[in-house]
Amino acid sequence: MTSTDFFDQIKIAIKSKQPFVLFSKPGSSSIKSYLQTNTNTYRINDYSESGFVFAPFDATNDSYYIPLENATVIEFGDLDFEVKPKSNHFDRNEPVDEHMKLVSEAIKAINSTDLEKVVLSRAIKVKIESTNPIEIFKNLVKNYPSAFTYCWFHPQTGFWFGASPESLLKLEGRSLSTMALAGTQTVNSTENVEWDIKNREEHAFVADYLVDVLSNYLEPIKTSGPQTFKAGELLHLQTHITGRLKSVDHSLKDLLKAMHPTPAVCGTPRKIALEYILDKESYDREFYTGFFGELNIPIASTFRNSKKNIENRAYRRNQKSSHLAVNLRCMKLDNSLATLYGGGGITKDSDPLTECNEIQNKIQTIKKVL
Repeated sequence: MTSTDFFDQIKIAIKSKQPFVLFSKPGSSSIKSYLQTNTNTYRINDYSESGFVFAPFDATNDSYYIPLENATVIEFGDLDFEVKPKSNHFDRNEPVDEHMKLVSEAIKAINSTDLEKVVLSRAIKVKIESTNPIEIFKNLVKNYPSAFTYCWFHPQTGFWFGASPESLLKLEGRSLSTMALAGTQTVNSTENVEWDIKNREEHAFVADYLVDVLSNYLEPIKTSGPQTFKAGELLHLQTHITGRLKSVDHSLKDLLKAMHPTPAVCGTPRKIALEYILDKESYDREFYTGFFGELNIPIASTFRNSKKNIENRAYRRNQKSSHLAVNLRCMKLDNSLATLYGGGGITKDSDPLTECNEIQNKIQTIKKVL
């Protein structure tokens, strides 16, 4: 399949307004697409479904998916395509007064209540001239090869784009891996990077939470880190967490309920932080800081003609793979109006101006491709 053939099929889906997703996984040399073959709306019920899921920040709202059985799946294996020059121009700096006030109030709440950390975000709306979804996605893939990049369209959600550096989970059979990604600074040098107390504490909230909740599901559970991770023009602290499900009876629904939203996008204690966000943020995050990715995709297995493999064949034949990413560094596109999102973790040691600058830097990730 040529690049022209591949993207021509995407153009047909766009014109017909049928659900589709374009995506490229971290480090991949290919682009994959799920093109829904009908106009039905499919909502997640219990995460036993198979396909590509797009889930919101607030788990009480609907999660949509494109079912594998109702999709044409195509893949293009050459990323050496042409990227057209970008024609949009923006000011780097946006007004931050309201967000600084929000951060200052959160710091006071942290010092006077049981709230320990809360992730506060903002949405910036900009008018753009170049609104070609395919070109925006190509720019994402070219600029951020180490991120999980995507272009999602559904009549119920509209167009969304992103380049997420954060994996929520990878689950193959009973083997699970995830990461704690929190703590941010701009790239000056990747050698001898120093992290202050605020960023280390912010990261520890996430890593400790994930280890704690996953210890109910995984055995053994292993951690590696924290280490410095480069994502675009930003550096983050990253801890890898791996393990094996204790039981095949543990459902993906239970895992996701325990993990999402993590302190990396919500805060801690989770219930208090979530209530604070829903009460204090002046907008609906929708799918920003939700998650997306392939869900329960059958794993192709090969077997040797040995007694052990024959005994395990029935189980292995039913193994499935899920790869979900947190919806960060993303935007929503409504005709020529783009909504760009960014957020940061607030702790007792936060500085309002520093936090606002961090959000500006994160928003540059998606603004750069426009």
